[in-house]
Parts: sequence; structure tokens; C-alpha cells
Amino acid sequence: MGVYSSSFVINPQSSSAVSSYSHPSKANWITAHAIATELSIAEVERLWLRFQQLGCNQDGVLSPEVLNSPTLTSDVFVKNILKYFKTPDGRVTFETFLRGLKWSESQDVQVKARGIFQMLNNGNPIPKEMFGRILERVYPGTDKQKALRSRRIYVYVHLRAGQIEENDFVHTVLALPREPVLQILNFHILPEHMRENVHRNLPEFQVPHRGEFTPVYSPQQPEPRYQMLSEPMLHAIADKIHRRDWELLANKLGFLYADVDNYRQMYPDNTRQQVFQLLKDWKAREGPRARSDILEQALRDVGMTDVSLLLAP
Repeated sequence: MGVYSSSFVINPQSSSAVSSYSHPSKANWITAHAIATELSIAEVERLWLRFQQLGCNQDGVLSPEVLNSPTLTSDVFVKNILKYFKTPDGRVTFETFLRGLKWSESQDVQVKARGIFQMLNNGNPIPKEMFGRILERVYPGTDKQKALRSRRIYVYVHLRAGQIEENDFVHTVLALPREPVLQILNFHILPEHMRENVHRNLPEFQVPHRGEFTPVYSPQQPEPRYQMLSEPMLHAIADKIHRRDWELLANKLGFLYADVDNYRQMYPDNTRQQVFQLLKDWKAREGPRARSDILEQALRDVGMTDVSLLLAP
């Protein structure tokens, strides 16, 4: 995860850090963090409560003393996670905490698997013995070989030079049954029912980001259950989900993983265009069946309720 932490660890001495112009004692503490991290007020408030429960001080910081307490160091995995949230002086700021959890929510399975590998042995190859101990922690009371067979952890018996490389680990995670992997790795700051209520009231979800879309009815006609899926609407959806695990939506819409790889090859380093082209191709393929209510339900089914509200009647 070390290679990713630079994207969310904020130096509190920076002039752009929220702590440089706000403080827990100020009325704008929550709002300032919501603006800086592009999270909703409800999400920031929920995580502020969690951060306080971890033991932050009056300045909204987890000090080195707290981070080195037995509560947070007894579990090696938790200790390694927090290590990547630390600033150079050994503290964890609330802003970094928010950005780190937002990163955890938005990344796809492959990136999350690489992040987990980074934390298991500081990014180094995992020796066979260490991987065995990890399995014993994950499956306590289960025979190791039985766990290997039942969980299809093939990489363990195909070790190179007695250790597991990062690509081996990632390929193994991607080869596991999709449903349980998603249940483990999917993370949402707010439960789905709370996200729906919060995002339904946000102005940004009232209209798409790129232009206007034309409804399929006139004011004189009865209002149907769905809207026309215009290109501006598809762009707006792509804007919202291209940094998230959009493979789930692709699969829900009937695309194969090979199809997703093709879009990545067509538009390397441009995930927004990858998602937009997928949605555009889905619309062309389905023709009159490519209705907004179908896409709305697909987004809900893969946990993207906030984005589905762009299509809500």
C-alpha cells in the first residue's frame, strides 16, 4: 500500500492541509474536510466519530503515543495499515484518515489486492512460511491444506523460490470466486440505506455534469418510468464511477472480464473513457432495451446507489 499512500497522506504543515486553516474547535471543521476530500457531510461526520473513538487529541490528530499503544499495535495487520497513514513525524491527521478510507472505497479489486500485498510484508515477497501463518489467521482451526484446497489458493503450491511475488498474489485473488472476494473487499463509508438518503438531497445529483439530457416525454404526455440515456448522461455516470470498481457494473450489464480488458487496452490510462465507451456500447447493443431504469437498477445492485440517483425518476 506504500506505493498508493502518497495519494492520500497529507502533510499537516502544507498550506493546503485542512489543519492549516481549521481546527476541531471551529464550526467549519466538518465542512472544510468535506470540501477538501469531496465526501458528503454525513460521511465526514460518521468518520469523525470513528476517529475520535481511535483516540485523537484535541487537535484532531492521532499522536505517536496513541498509535504505539497496545490497542493499535497488538494486531500486526492493523499496525501495518496505520503505518501507511502516518505523516513524516509519525502522526495521522483526520484529513489523511478520510482520504485513505475514500481510497479504500473507490478502488477496484486488483488495486485493493495490490494494496493488501504491500501491507502483508512491507511490499516484499511473502515467504512460504509467512503465507502459511496468514492462512492460519484467516482460517483459524482449519487444517492448512484443507483451507488451501477449499479456498483455491493455488499460488501457495506454485511458489517460485519459496516465496510469493505480488503478481502471483494478485492473480490468485482475481481467480477466487468473485462473490466472496467482493464481500470481503467492498467497503462503504456509509451503509447503502444511509447513502441513498444522503445523496438524494445533494445538488450534484440533481442534474448530470455534462450538459442536459432530453426526457422521452413532453409535459403533455404521461411521465414514463425512465429517461433517455443521452451521451451527456453516460458521461456523467462515467465521471462518477471510473475510479471505482466499475468491473462489477460491466459484469452486471453482461460484459465479460475479457471485454473489460479490451476497453483498458483501447484507452490506456483513461478510465473515464473506458467506462464511457462501455456504457455507449451497452446502449448500442441493447437498443430500445437500454433504458435508464435498467441501468439504475444495475448500479444499485453493485452498490453504487449514489450514482443510480442520477437516473432516478
